[in-house]
Amino acid sequence: MENTLIIKTGAAGDVVRTTSLLNVLQGEIWWVTTDTNKWLLPDDIPGLTVLTLLQAPGILKNISFDLVLSLEEDMQCAKIAGESNARELSGVYLSGDKICYTNNAAYWFDMSRISRLGLEKANQLKADNTLSYQECIFKMAGKKFNGEPYRIYADNSIKQGDKLVGIEKRTGHAWPDKQWWGYDRLVQLLEKENRPVKVLDQRDNVREYLDDIAACDHVVSGDSLAMHIALAYGKTCTAIFNCTSPQEIYDYGLLRKVVSPLLNKYFYVSTNDREVIESVSLEDVYNTLPL
Repeated sequence: MENTLIIKTGAAGDVVRTTSLLNVLQGEIWWVTTDTNKWLLPDDIPGLTVLTLLQAPGILKNISFDLVLSLEEDMQCAKIAGESNARELSGVYLSGDKICYTNNAAYWFDMSRISRLGLEKANQLKADNTLSYQECIFKMAGKKFNGEPYRIYADNSIKQGDKLVGIEKRTGHAWPDKQWWGYDRLVQLLEKENRPVKVLDQRDNVREYLDDIAACDHVVSGDSLAMHIALAYGKTCTAIFNCTSPQEIYDYGLLRKVVSPLLNKYFYVSTNDREVIESVSLEDVYNTLPL
């Protein structure tokens, strides 16, 4: 029986889209993630063991792995990967005090902030890339991506609201340009049409947030966790791409992508720029909503 270790801790949306691998990996799977993001992972897959970063070193030292798939670009995770007992390592590892990545993962990490080619070349490669995230990580695992869905926790008792539109206005701190000026205007427009709307809020735990999205019929957001959860639950959704790669997101026939005309100018720019935040029209987003 094969043993596989996945190291993927954040961001939360990246953890969700990595779960597509759970459809194709055989045998026992260990997944290292954060205390918060562990609640995103399913609890109905036999052989899946989820470990927090605190638990991982003590438990993993006693296990031999056929494959370690190391997808996190930080020192702690790279150290875990580098110290693992792996027949094959794919991805990030620590060599001395330097974060490195394996050649069989170069297609993805050459486009990353740890690229050995430098940040300017990495961003150019990312702009030119036509492969989805899933295609890239499946390659690292020696698999071929064939549209396998996300596999996350789901409470099947949650009832979907009739034509309920969920709206996620928030963005993470890493990419402020993911913001969009028009969310409040969109809410007002939908309420005027007597269409049910739910503005998604901070919840006490991740699974309550999952349940909120499970109750929606359609979700509108940036390139964010909400978008990935909607896709995981098989819901149609609209996502606004101001500064991140739309081609990297596999749409599963559900996602309507609204791409800023200024994407190239602000591609992976990490500042807060009103020009791009205001570059997508209300009409362009509204027209993606189901009737």
